[in-house]
Amino acid sequence: MPISAPFRSTQRVYFDDLDALNILHNVRFLLFMERARGELFQALGFRWEDDFAKNPDKFHVVAAHEIQYLAPVRGEGDLTVELQPVKLGTSSLVIDAKVRAVHGSTVHAEGHTRLVRLDPTTFKPCPWSERFRAAFEPLLVRGT
Repeated sequence: MPISAPFRSTQRVYFDDLDALNILHNVRFLLFMERARGELFQALGFRWEDDFAKNPDKFHVVAAHEIQYLAPVRGEGDLTVELQPVKLGTSSLVIDAKVRAVHGSTVHAEGHTRLVRLDPTTFKPCPWSERFRAAFEPLLVRGT
């Protein structure tokens, strides 16, 4: 099944995700974005259990996160995380993210993550595979 952008994932807020004010704790936003990113990779056929010969691109790291908190999330319930790949470099990938209310137009947070593929021997940046590029290039926002 083809994946369209933005990719959407539903994430559940539980009681233990909340702070003493009954507001979603700030680090949970990044966790929800990361879980959604894992779902996106899975949907594109990249699985963590695959060996390096089948999935060499799994050897990557988060090089940067940036996030802005726009509106608090109060209490338990579901949120939607929207992911939009915006830049695919030789060894890096930038994915924008929005954490939204499931119903309505409220955007609770937005940000982006930069991933960098590493060579598993040298730990230096190295190019994404052609398979990876073919999966992510159609999802990129054109004109950016």
